[in-house]
Amino acid sequence: MRTLIVEDDASMRKSLEEAIREFGGDPRSAGTVRQASDTLREFQPHLLIVDISLPDGDGLEILREARQALPETDAIVITGSSAIDHAIEALRAGAADYLLKPLRPAQFRAVFERLAERRRLELELDTLRSELQETGRLGEMVGRATAMKELFDSLRKVARTTAPVLIFGPSGSGKEVAARTIHRLSRRAGKPFVAFNCGAVSPTLIESELFGHERGSFTGADRRRVGYFEEANVGTLFLDEITELSPELQVRLLRVLEELTLRRVGGTQDLKVDVRLLSATNRDPEEALREGKLREDLYYRLNVFPLCIPPLKDRSEDIPLLANHFLHEIEEQEKAGVKGFEPAAVELLGSHDWPGNVRELRNMVHRAYILAEGSTIGADVLGGLLPARPGEDCAPKKAKPPKGASKRKSKPAKR
Repeated sequence: MRTLIVEDDASMRKSLEEAIREFGGDPRSAGTVRQASDTLREFQPHLLIVDISLPDGDGLEILREARQALPETDAIVITGSSAIDHAIEALRAGAADYLLKPLRPAQFRAVFERLAERRRLELELDTLRSELQETGRLGEMVGRATAMKELFDSLRKVARTTAPVLIFGPSGSGKEVAARTIHRLSRRAGKPFVAFNCGAVSPTLIESELFGHERGSFTGADRRRVGYFEEANVGTLFLDEITELSPELQVRLLRVLEELTLRRVGGTQDLKVDVRLLSATNRDPEEALREGKLREDLYYRLNVFPLCIPPLKDRSEDIPLLANHFLHEIEEQEKAGVKGFEPAAVELLGSHDWPGNVRELRNMVHRAYILAEGSTIGADVLGGLLPARPGEDCAPKKAKPPKGASKRKSKPAKR
């Protein structure tokens, strides 16, 4: 991150330059308002660090000039005065933060890294917006249908926060892909993303999987195990099929979310965790509440921001876009030279209702890719695949009797 330091104290300028290089930034410095004004136009910094008191004027002058010439530039104001009026004036002039001299290294580093991370997210969002306009993709998600544009807009907004998100949608619609995209656009993007399907593990093991266990806590626990919450610490934990958790585990999960502490199975020590929780279900939550599959208090704790992933049949205009996206991914991996669909094949894809949603479409494209004999997938290949369902044509068929054969059963020969 290009950083312009405006400070008349040469030793402080040098200290700040060294610190910024250590943080991975690119520093330049100036000792006066005039030098800073010249450097500002040439260097075009992403961050301005400016002292209020300078030999030839007020540091806020250069801050206002920077905000007018480079509106995206962030600023940190530093001063030896603790007067509250100076802080208010600096923030009104557009400063992102205000620090007192002598600077504390840990505090300065925290402010610098926060602003650097904010800039990284803004650049990531700009890239994704351009990608969305050009290709219809937001991260790993693909779509140009109205429902998907609305989803992308909500997804970008909630990603910037730490709010829990409950993702609804039928099986195969892309709930985990949505969770991964939220993580990628969040301030935790460089931290762990851990996904866990609550319905894929035996109920007796889920507690240990989520919260970990101590050695000897149960038969077979021959060593300590770190759970998914600890693995996701400072990152994001995605719990799929959340309604499959037992009522007892839902109570424990609620306590962890409220207190931000957990205790391993068989443990005696409470451990602090910093995890953003994203969860998902393919059930109707109201129905799950009525059936007792989901506790009401946990539901409201998880459902701070709901996201609904539409089924593929409700955005059929995205089918050609998705099919070509999957084909490109498969071709990159397999390199068999199959690079497109014939127009009749695309029509055929659009005529199917896709009960298995995006996952079914991807699997179908992969099967067609394997069977294709040229550089494109034709309607003849898809025509043989689309009507089929798993196991439909696998059973051996009874042979028809030859023409003219009698339908009357033959009697056993007399001995």
